[in-house]
Amino acid sequence: MITLIVPTRNRSHTLRLVAPSYFQQADVSEIIFVSDAGTDDSEAVIQDIAAKHVDVRTRFIRNPVRLGASQSRNVGVAQASNEFILFCDDDEYLQAEYARICLTKLRQLDAAAVSGRRIYLQAGESQSSALVRFGHGIRRTRPFRKLICEYVNAARFDGDVSVPITNAIILTRKSLLLQYPYDSHYAKGNGYREESDFQMNLFVNGHDLYVTNDCHSFHLPMEKVLTGGQRTGRWVRLCWSVHYTAYFYRKYYAAYARRVGLRAPREMAVAAFALFAVYRETLRPVLYSGVKWWLQQRHRHAARRVPA
Repeated sequence: MITLIVPTRNRSHTLRLVAPSYFQQADVSEIIFVSDAGTDDSEAVIQDIAAKHVDVRTRFIRNPVRLGASQSRNVGVAQASNEFILFCDDDEYLQAEYARICLTKLRQLDAAAVSGRRIYLQAGESQSSALVRFGHGIRRTRPFRKLICEYVNAARFDGDVSVPITNAIILTRKSLLLQYPYDSHYAKGNGYREESDFQMNLFVNGHDLYVTNDCHSFHLPMEKVLTGGQRTGRWVRLCWSVHYTAYFYRKYYAAYARRVGLRAPREMAVAAFALFAVYRETLRPVLYSGVKWWLQQRHRHAARRVPA
């Protein structure tokens, strides 16, 4: 059976929406919510949902002081009673059968960790519509960029793909989490790389990770996520992302580069990531807005040409 662990902090407004999908997961017998010294009514929200699912053992743990999401995951792992652990963010729905499919893939592929595909919901979009829009990805690019160590969430690919790191919604084994715990260094700022750190620790120690197209998680649209690292300012996000990537590379780059065949020095890789981060936070949103506007205008023009 599987224990689902959800680190959270003052996100009762998102948990009301997404937490019911956790209790509907086949093979999940235990759910542990770890509140990082939160002060809102998240516990009451979870108790109300859990009361409708008495077959699932539910625990709500509150850290007495802020420890960060990474250490909150470790707190949950220490309390988990099952061999398999599935992590989920507190602003993300899980598709039915997500946990069971990841467990099946983990065993079939002899993997250390498996995730499904993550879909970012647009404003007012249903999960079924998002599945149709996303398909097996919406960008013709490789699913992983070696130099900047970035998993490309929207990359188009079929089946199951081996990657050094994937998204945060992974299923793995408790034994591996005890051997390679999450690093609490990422407690400040936006916590960039805090999920990737554990995954990279697996990868550089010879383990394999996969992402599968057979199940999905659905991230809430931004207007429904009122707090958290995503809500920090653009330049603050940029600075923390580069800071944490430099730390991440100091830990893992030599072993990572050997396994994936990179010859670039670590300093070059950090500089390449910094340039990418600047593009992602400044130019890319403008380009995406322009493309979206152009597509809307094209759609309206085509609609006007359709005869009544």
